Amino acid sequence: MFFLLPLLKQISPDMLVTIIGAAAATLTTSSFLPQIVKAYRTKSMHDVSRYLMSFFATGTVLWMVYGIFKSDPVIIAANAIASAFNIILLYMKFAYGKKPAKIA
Repeated sequence: MFFLLPLLKQISPDMLVTIIGAAAATLTTSSFLPQIVKAYRTKSMHDVSRYLMSFFATGTVLWMVYGIFKSDPVIIAANAIASAFNIILLYMKFAYGKKPAKIA
């Protein structure tokens, strides 16, 4: 990690903030992918709360609007992608959400 210090000194503070924001956005947005893959493979979403996803979707849309007002492409793009992933998960929740009937 220390080998990056000389490189970081050459980057302007504004660019450094943009890089940190882009890295954070990439990590948080891509966190949806394992759940999407798992749901697609198992066709099961019984362990995912639709309330959590609804609140999260509302939050990402509001963050996207905030990014538009601030003219910040990183905030806009990250939250647009996160919203799209969340919509996919919500669709899967309703498509795969019904538990199979137990056979007695």
